[in-house]
Amino acid sequence: MSNPITVGFSGLTKRIFAGRSKESKLAPGVRQFTGEKFDVTDDALFAVAHLMIARDEVLIFPARDGKEIHLRADLKDKREAS
Repeated sequence: MSNPITVGFSGLTKRIFAGRSKESKLAPGVRQFTGEKFDVTDDALFAVAHLMIARDEVLIFPARDGKEIHLRADLKDKREAS
């Protein structure tokens, strides 16, 4: 598919966006949005949280500085208002 839907994180706005993309001519392996992009931050976090509860495991991702990002979700009882 030449213009697949891509999901990306903006370090500038700290938001997650989705939209059609194409390969960048400036950097190999990098994609750039071609048209309208949509802020999907809340939907993406909700979906990932529910996926992590269903999987019940810790996912580990490499970070750029050589460290690791550990991702998990905990299901807890709702706190009652005081």
